[in-house]
Amino acid sequence: MLVYLTYLVFFMGFIQRFILVPLAFGFPAYIAGLMGPWSRLQSRVPLHLLRLIAGVQVLVDGAIGPENRLVIMNHQSLMDIIIGIRASPGNLTLIPTRRRYAWGIPGISMFVRLARYPLISQTRKSIRADLAVLEEAAERCRRKEVSLLIFPEGHRTKDGTILPFMTRGLRIVLSRAPLPVYCIVADGMWQVRTLADTARRVAGSSVHVRIIGPFQPPAEESEIPEFLSLLRDRMIETLHDIRTGVSPRPARPLM
Repeated sequence: MLVYLTYLVFFMGFIQRFILVPLAFGFPAYIAGLMGPWSRLQSRVPLHLLRLIAGVQVLVDGAIGPENRLVIMNHQSLMDIIIGIRASPGNLTLIPTRRRYAWGIPGISMFVRLARYPLISQTRKSIRADLAVLEEAAERCRRKEVSLLIFPEGHRTKDGTILPFMTRGLRIVLSRAPLPVYCIVADGMWQVRTLADTARRVAGSSVHVRIIGPFQPPAEESEIPEFLSLLRDRMIETLHDIRTGVSPRPARPLM
């Protein structure tokens, strides 16, 4: 954690503040193309640190294609974010992010603003604003500028199971940008769901990731809720297969 914090402040933060921010003001179209590779670099670094310093093993089975897509992932810990980004090739992958994370976190907050992540509050009063932000993100997906990674449970699970989906945002995205859908199912991280848990318990963890899809969304908007229900069922089945050792092919380290 100390090594990564040093990296966030003196490398990631420095590069963003003194190189990427000026580029964003002077050449906004150019910076948009840089953010995809930059985001994947920022996911590789903590994964390497976790592997080299903390002995964490992340094995992945399956892959996401290069096309624009919507990725749905179950939510067990803070590690989900870096795993989801690292597994997503191609252009920049946006993640709907709580608004408060856009300020005050070294390196991360400035990245969230540079990448123009959809910022949401997840409160009753903010529902309309949150949905409008997701509509804008869906339009960027439709124009093939970005892809989307969404954690539809909304919150990290406390026992590793897959919680019910919050489907309103997903319905908006799929109705405006009917992109192929990939599902990422990860297991082995729910014991380190918070930052404090990560600092105390992450060492020696073994994480298993399985990617399924692509699934083509229905043409009729009225069929989207059933489609999302079926996806959740498939993810639950996949989580069960991971835990019981059922695998269609050998897993490989996520580097």
